[in-house]
Amino acid sequence: MYGCSQQPIEPVETIERTTLPEKDFLIIAHRGASAYTTGHTLAAYELAVNMGADYIEIDLQMTKDGKLIALHDSVITFHNAKQAVADVTFDDILLHYPRKDLNQNNLNYTLPSFEDLRIVHLEEILLHFGNNVNYYIEIKSPKVYPGIEEELVKQLRKYELLNRDDVIPKVIIQSFNTDSLKEIFAMEPSIPLIKLYTFDKEAQLSKKELQKLSQFASGVGVNSLSVSREFVESMHSEDLLVHPFTVNDEETIRTLMNLGVNGIFTDRPDLALQVRTEKKRLGNQ
Repeated sequence: MYGCSQQPIEPVETIERTTLPEKDFLIIAHRGASAYTTGHTLAAYELAVNMGADYIEIDLQMTKDGKLIALHDSVITFHNAKQAVADVTFDDILLHYPRKDLNQNNLNYTLPSFEDLRIVHLEEILLHFGNNVNYYIEIKSPKVYPGIEEELVKQLRKYELLNRDDVIPKVIIQSFNTDSLKEIFAMEPSIPLIKLYTFDKEAQLSKKELQKLSQFASGVGVNSLSVSREFVESMHSEDLLVHPFTVNDEETIRTLMNLGVNGIFTDRPDLALQVRTEKKRLGNQ
């Protein structure tokens, strides 16, 4: 009778999450430079890039015909009637031209005709900017749009925006939905992922929550008023970065920088750049 030799058990490979450098203070243009023109338009994104933003933020919805569009809301108004984005085609969307009343005295930049501003789909944005900018993408309402994660990763791969050797990643993806982020992680763990939270009081996550989060996420996005130094330090202890939203005044930007956050979402990337530049200059004196 011959003895059976057991084959050695192969260790299960653990997929490592992507981490981001703590030293960088990122200026993330919320819907583009949306303080100065209609957000989520090419004009807003162009302005943000010209103002020196590190990332342009894109909210994603998905139309009935599978187009990923840059839009914050999941409903759109046609002739005073609201319809879900998921129930209309992109051609239907093109009938909707967002406009915004602005105080022209506050504008220091030449903008295109407001009649030319329109909703755009993600592929238009990627074609327009290519790898010349960085993209901070939020998956909105993923439960409403089955397959949105797969389509997003497909487009990012098509335009060769993943697995690159850049100083900072070309793409960061954020969502309030943990399952959606985990789905992205399973498909493409090289993408830094940001879990979004809104806290009624001071931001706080338990040790158990942090351990779960650090398995797939690179950081958190939180409402700016909830941020404390203790929260930032607790995130950093798990190699998680903190990107508060949405900050448009100089005093709050300075306060958050002093608390040690790693970047902010802002409608005014020009102001954020000014504050960051001044802080660096003073720090080098």
